[in-house]
Amino acid sequence: MAHQPHTLLKAVLDGWRNSLLDMGGRNRLLNFRHTRTATLEITAPDPGALLAELAKGWEFAPVTERAAGVELAKSGDSATARRSRPGLVSQKTTQAALDSSLYQLRQKSGQMFNDYGLWVLWLGIGMLDWREPGAHESSAAPLLLVPVELRRDGNRRYRLHPAEGQERIHNPALAVKADRLGVDWAPVTSADAADPAAVLAAARKVTARLDGWDVRERAVLGLFASHREAMYQDLQQNEEQILAHPLVRAVALGPDAGLPADLVDFEPPGLDRIDEIQLPERTPLVLDADASQRQCVAAALDGRSFVMSGPPGTGKSQTITNLIAALMHAGRSVLFVSEKAAALDVVRNRLGAVGLGDFVMALHSGDTSKKAVATELARVLTTEARVTGAAAHELERARALREELSGYAAAMNETRDPLGRTLHDVLGRLVLLEQAGTPQLPLGARNAKAVRTLSAGALQELLAAAGTVARAWRPAAEGDAFAWRGLTGTAPHQ
Repeated sequence: MAHQPHTLLKAVLDGWRNSLLDMGGRNRLLNFRHTRTATLEITAPDPGALLAELAKGWEFAPVTERAAGVELAKSGDSATARRSRPGLVSQKTTQAALDSSLYQLRQKSGQMFNDYGLWVLWLGIGMLDWREPGAHESSAAPLLLVPVELRRDGNRRYRLHPAEGQERIHNPALAVKADRLGVDWAPVTSADAADPAAVLAAARKVTARLDGWDVRERAVLGLFASHREAMYQDLQQNEEQILAHPLVRAVALGPDAGLPADLVDFEPPGLDRIDEIQLPERTPLVLDADASQRQCVAAALDGRSFVMSGPPGTGKSQTITNLIAALMHAGRSVLFVSEKAAALDVVRNRLGAVGLGDFVMALHSGDTSKKAVATELARVLTTEARVTGAAAHELERARALREELSGYAAAMNETRDPLGRTLHDVLGRLVLLEQAGTPQLPLGARNAKAVRTLSAGALQELLAAAGTVARAWRPAAEGDAFAWRGLTGTAPHQ
């Protein structure tokens, strides 16, 4: 029984991990099929020659059609046709179809990179035809993924170039699928991704004993999203460390996690007590923050785990910036993760604007290459940071101003006799009356004395009397024209 929670936790983690993957026919990394606009088959040159000169950039050869026995070029000029190196040839039979595919590939890959920081435009080099046990049809999966980008020159022609800051990878989905099928795929994934011939040779050696499996030299251009498989492998390789984390146990098992009650549950400091718990002049905030935002900073500094929610425009990014700065001040390291790259950029820009940019390292998209990381590390390690703090008299003045403002707020919201209302409420009511165009009544000495002695009970009596007068106003104003004039009593008439 002692192992039951651990077994249940492992089952939950397995469910999370498996939910990341699509091992079915819709996954293009496992079941590649050409679509109308999202894929291209590079039929010439062969994959080896294609990669050998990819750094120079490849143009796409103009598509030719046969009409009455004559080949007609549909794009480009005579200079293009006479170039010494032929361009890339695809399976497209019309120039319009090729241009449409290149446009869609460029637009969609750029949008994914801008929104999520994910590179999805790849050359699939080498194709594995594989088959499930007992299946009658084979599926195709690229062996190696080479990151590329499409650029447009001055003549609006597309050129294929290596993607800057991206590295070649083995097909991660194929490694997971092979493992589930009981195939030792390690010889393939251990082959150098920079040597496609070695990858294909290793794949042929592994598949030689497998019925219905074959390796072919093909090159395809398409959109491949491989980040989920990378997350899957990360969860698998670090399983024990993840299972041991108390927060993971709490999320996975809830009340059955068997954790101390105060480990996750906590009461945030009240808004009216936040100044007592977290002195504003002593809190290392870099941006403005209201009481609710400072609650989050206080909880984070206290090492609490929590969810901060709010509609757009309520200052979540600003609060996250303050959280990171406060934790940095406390000597902590912070990992900020977001689904969309735009959110990462907003916080990074805010930290840079307050002078903390040298303490931030971006770990997504094109900033993750070895060269970019090394360059950034060299820059910050050779940068001299100078810290300046507020003088003692400035902190004392800030404390005095804070106490004065807090005292003013407390006085405005104190319930006072004889009305039993706060000054804030009374002033708000007077503003509403003024906006409604209430006539100004002369306030003589007698009436002024009455106002000063007005109690909450007397005020309610006046309000009730005013309501009675208001209900009788229409009969008085309409006179004989009022339909119910002269009617008395409450009994129904026959």
